[in-house]
Amino acid sequence: MASPRGPRPRGRERAVGTSERAYRSLLRAYPRELRDEYGDEMVRCFRDLCREKLEDNGGLSLAALWARTLPELLYTALKERSTMLARNTYRAAVRVALATAFILLLPLLAMQFTDEVVWDLADFVFAGALVFGTGLTYVLVARKAGNIAYRFAVGVALAAAFLLVWVVGAVGIIGTEDDNANLMYVGVLVVGIIGAIIARFRPHGMARALFATALAQALVAVIAVIVLIFGLGLPWSGPVEILALNGFFVALFVGSALLFRYAAREQTPAGAGPEG
Repeated sequence: MASPRGPRPRGRERAVGTSERAYRSLLRAYPRELRDEYGDEMVRCFRDLCREKLEDNGGLSLAALWARTLPELLYTALKERSTMLARNTYRAAVRVALATAFILLLPLLAMQFTDEVVWDLADFVFAGALVFGTGLTYVLVARKAGNIAYRFAVGVALAAAFLLVWVVGAVGIIGTEDDNANLMYVGVLVVGIIGAIIARFRPHGMARALFATALAQALVAVIAVIVLIFGLGLPWSGPVEILALNGFFVALFVGSALLFRYAAREQTPAGAGPEG
């Protein structure tokens, strides 16, 4: 005979099964590595606790267990994700910093053997910040995406942005690097950054953001050629040079957008973007 304090065995097992499935779903809040290592054991422990509580005091005891478990699970999941993110970010930053230092050694060594490469401290700081920032951004954005096309798309977009900043900062596209007209290219990068944030780095949205960035780049070229008629940038830049350089960057941004679109098609239905 079933205990008067608790539900019948069949109903009890149904309640345990429902609680187990709900608990297993909630475990997705934890990082995948932790779920793979401890998930099954945590589910077994929770299932045993559910059976014990139901046998002791029925549904009220089970409800009390959930009232304690739910906030504790959410708190520890958030804590584990924060810890893992900080640890992974630190490791990624160290690797990128070492790679940046190695890259900066090349012009430093070249300066010892030739007079053609002359960098001052400001040049090294600018190059280091640009290389480190680009590398760290790629690692943080693309490392969790299982889709190779998505990673390649991120790489092309960041390479285009890197080259754009480098060319504008080093020699300028419109006139020299000191020509204020080059500030229009800041707007191009702002379009891409805002678009990526709005898209939350999901491939469909990123494709639209990169198409918008390419359009902004083309618009700058059109404006530059129009104002060139009134003498802007002469004699350093002519319409052919401006159109060629801007066309190169437009092609890179469009190529990245197409790769993001391809990545969206290749994505499994369960993933709407790079998973956290």
